[in-house]
Order: sequence, then structure tokens, then C-alpha cells
Amino acid sequence: MLDQVDAFFSLLDRFKRYWTKRAQPPVEGSIASRFLRLFAAHGVHRNQIPRFFGHGLRLSDVLDEAALLPCLTETHLADACNLFGVERQWLERGDGNAHKRHHFYLQPVAFGKFLERVLANKTPSEVEMSATLFGVLDSRNVESSLILSEPVGLLNEEVIYRYHLVDCGPLGYWKARVSAAALVAQAINRDLWVTGRLCDAKLLRELTYGEDLLGTNARERLMASSRRLEAEDWLLEPHALLEGVDPERDNFGITSALELWLKLNADGSMKIPYSEPDTSARFAAALRKAIK
Repeated sequence: MLDQVDAFFSLLDRFKRYWTKRAQPPVEGSIASRFLRLFAAHGVHRNQIPRFFGHGLRLSDVLDEAALLPCLTETHLADACNLFGVERQWLERGDGNAHKRHHFYLQPVAFGKFLERVLANKTPSEVEMSATLFGVLDSRNVESSLILSEPVGLLNEEVIYRYHLVDCGPLGYWKARVSAAALVAQAINRDLWVTGRLCDAKLLRELTYGEDLLGTNARERLMASSRRLEAEDWLLEPHALLEGVDPERDNFGITSALELWLKLNADGSMKIPYSEPDTSARFAAALRKAIK
């Protein structure tokens, strides 16, 4: 009899400990909370995680952070980071920004090879990767970002993307403008069209540098609040390349931009399929005029 009573109270104690643990508020900034945030930012509600991500997770496991935390394994963390292209230290510790920022400043060949690796990844049928350059033309203080949206799956006919962030520098600085133009050329030459968007400086800083996690909503806010920029014109018309560029003292910014453009064009970095035969001559003429 005493054994039965003892067993009853032991079971009751275990039951109370279970519910006490479940009733505790989730630890702010826990791995589980960032795991759920990661999927939500990319358009996957926590109730959809088991269906989209799989890995043995059940609906009861994603009820809240407390339920999810004991279910997460090394495989869950590694595969979630790989799926959305985010840094492991952000998911584990909350350090820094979730997305790695790629740098190809005046390295168009390296960027081209990077693009080829990304484009080689399998994507859902009939869904293509897109590229959007967000920037401010006339500022030397606002960093621009090229965001590559790579499809990684479909959920209820909605496309789920992995985002790659490429720093392009401040577009008002001559060297950054020419570097960005060379990256645009690399994309176009691989059948990846780059949509340019002119943004509000404060919002651009906030969403691409101020937030620790870039998601679908942030990208849509930037798209909705910006206006179109014909970035491909930087490869065709000197006046388009120079619009908003800081001329600096003695027109140094203008002449340097044109000289660098011509140098990169000579090695093929600025050529695109619809460049005209006299494109290079127009940039050379613009340089002569700027020097006078």
C-alpha cells in the first residue's frame, strides 16, 4: 500500500514539474525563439515548419519555444542555417547579423563565379532567382545592397526564398558606382536581370543593416517604398553612370569613374549582350570632355 502511495506522489510530482516547465515563459533570445523567427521571416509560419522543413518535427513540437527547445538537434540547426543561408553563431548565440554579407568590391570575376555556384543550385520548377540592387544614388554615406533571392521551395504555391546579401558600397562614391556596375554586368551575362531600386536612406539603413535578420517582409517594404533605377544603363550611357556621383575636387570623381569604367571594359567586365559597338567610344569621349 505504501509503495502505491509513494508511486502516486512520485507521478504527481513529475506531472507538476512538467506543467511548471511548460508554463514558464520562453527565454528571450533562446535558440528556439530564433529558430521560429528564422522561418517566420522567410514566410513559413511555425505551424507550417513540420510540413515544409520536416526533420521529424511535429505540430506539438512547434507549439512554442518551450516545446521546441528540447526537440532541436545538431541536424536541425545545421540544416536550417543551410536552408536559409544564415550564420550559425546568430542562430546559436544571437551574435551579429543572421545573413553573411558578401563583398566583391572591384572583383567582378569572383562575383561571377559566386553567381554561377548559386545559380547551379536546384530550384523549384518554373521559379527563377531574382536580383535587386537597393541604393541611394547621391550619397557617399549610405551603403547599397544587392539582394539575391534564391528559391528554395514552395509552400501553398508561395515561393520561399533564401537571401544572399552583397555589399555594393555607397553609390555616390565613384569607385563604388563603377564596382556596382561591373557586378550588374556579371549578373546580366548569366541571364540574371538586376532590378534597381532607389530607396529612402533611413529605411535602407534600418532594414539592411539595423535589423539582425532580413526577411520577406523587409524586402517587400523596400520594394514598395522605392522607385525604379535602370542600373543596366550604367553599362551603356556615361551620363547614367555619373548621375549622383560626387564630382569631388577638380572633377576627380567624374574622371576617375570614367577611367575605371574604361579599364574594366577593356578586360570585358562591362560588356553585356546588348552593348553597342560605339559604347566604349562614348565613355572615352565623356572622359575627354570631363578632363577639359
